[in-house]
Amino acid sequence: MKILKKRPLDEKPGFWKKIIRLLLKIVIIIPVILVLILFSLSLINPPFSFQMAKSFISHGTINHEWTDFEELPETLILSHLVTEDKFFCMHWGFDLNSSRDLDRKKPTTLTQKAVQSLFLGSNDHNLRRILETPLSLLVEIFWSKKRILEFYLNYVRTTTSVFGVAAASQTILDKNIETLTTEESALLTVMLVAPNGVDPFDLPPELKLRAEWIVEKIESIKAEGLADCLIGD
Repeated sequence: MKILKKRPLDEKPGFWKKIIRLLLKIVIIIPVILVLILFSLSLINPPFSFQMAKSFISHGTINHEWTDFEELPETLILSHLVTEDKFFCMHWGFDLNSSRDLDRKKPTTLTQKAVQSLFLGSNDHNLRRILETPLSLLVEIFWSKKRILEFYLNYVRTTTSVFGVAAASQTILDKNIETLTTEESALLTVMLVAPNGVDPFDLPPELKLRAEWIVEKIESIKAEGLADCLIGD
């Protein structure tokens, strides 16, 4: 009969065995925690984003107002599809045909932008890109398209301390977001990326043409069915 020898009580696992066990625990625990966070965020609205927290620490104040997806003007939703991510309803977080995505310098889809503002901040570096990729895919799995766009429009940064389209509408146009017309939705969309100091009621020619172009494209993107995941029945 074979006798099994017991390890002496004072014998401890080697250093590298401890490291391997720790790494295995990390590999298992971190994805579980991440999945729980993303699932929770599919149901609850966080009070702030990563960028908002950074702004508050740096400047001591933020201007933000949450707006549910159902309260966002349809024309504002369509304006962002026109300008930011035409095929938002059709991809899983990535648009490989985008030149900006090929350059790998900036997030190009609305999913990537939502992930960046909510979790990663605005620093453009390799680590952010590495984290952005799996996060964007997980967000597409756990959140609906409406939820993704809801997060983006509520946390998009317009100035140093203004976050979200509701606060931007009040600050830039002095209007409640629910009352925006098609032209005003296009104007607000243009102003979100306009240089500081631009007067929304006296736009430079190139920005004025941009706003007019958005208005023209809103109905076409709707007619092509490219917004069905957001405004379809």
